[in-house]
Amino acid sequence: MHSLTAIGCLVALSACGGGGGGGSGSASTPVQTSSLTTITAANAPKAASNGYAATNAIGQSSSLTGAVTGVTIAPAGVGVVTPMLDLVKQAVSQNGAKLLTGVTVSNACTGGGSMTIDATLHSQTTLSNGDTMSVTAKDCIEDGSTMNGAVSISISGVSGDVVNGTSGAVTLDMRFSGLNVATGSTNEVLGGDMKIALTATSATDIALTISGNSLQVTEQQAGTTVATRTLTGYSLTGGQHGTTVTAAANFAVSGNANGLGQFAYTVQSVQPLVSTTMSDVPTSGSFIVNGAASSVTATIVPTGVRLDYSAKGDGVITQTSTVSWTSFVGA
Repeated sequence: MHSLTAIGCLVALSACGGGGGGGSGSASTPVQTSSLTTITAANAPKAASNGYAATNAIGQSSSLTGAVTGVTIAPAGVGVVTPMLDLVKQAVSQNGAKLLTGVTVSNACTGGGSMTIDATLHSQTTLSNGDTMSVTAKDCIEDGSTMNGAVSISISGVSGDVVNGTSGAVTLDMRFSGLNVATGSTNEVLGGDMKIALTATSATDIALTISGNSLQVTEQQAGTTVATRTLTGYSLTGGQHGTTVTAAANFAVSGNANGLGQFAYTVQSVQPLVSTTMSDVPTSGSFIVNGAASSVTATIVPTGVRLDYSAKGDGVITQTSTVSWTSFVGA
């Protein structure tokens, strides 16, 4: 089992039970307190759910690590990368010699359309420092998803062999250029930058850090935009040890979402969210969404999620409610 195979569950947070804000520490964010949106008692559940959804945007987008290894990852919601990964794996295995020269290779997609791969690789079989890859999709249909747009990847910090072995390290610097993935009636568009640093000592002992300056995510349902989110100064640390997965995120997020309107918050971890590779629901952990002189803390409890609202954002709880996990993520 390749070391990057196991990382699929770790970075696709919602699919494998991680996600949300977990962990401690301050968010690295340029958003000023004066520009934050006030969280009210009425919209506190939606603000907390929105913070969780923004964290999942980091996790799902980071699944593009598999684009350089052919690892198939299936995050919940829009399949941002799963269709791409199989095609890239096929391109590298069948066209490795061409990719070594940097010649652009075009592959037909299974359901129609095409994808071009422009790569400079030092080896046909593994990753090396200085490798680069650019993948561009044009009406490419794979696994029921239609893709357009591009992602570019630069590789550094390589040690060991994370492609063919179970231990090693690699850092991937990625940039999304209007990467548009439509699955059924759901469409997601990604833009911005992301850096992923991965260290694995075995297939089930993995440490991961994701960071970036700005990640823009637009979510559409049936042709209507339901949310736009821009994450700035974001970071996520995660790990897998055996079947236990942890994830912790800190960032600023702004945009517009149904039920919230315009918003600007910071999301900070309180305790890492903990899950297992076999479950899609966290078993413990908490995070806080901070607004202007207001906040809401989401804590995983046996019956779902406890939401503690602070009207002044000073830690004094003025309203507490508990909702089911389904209600929380659906908010």
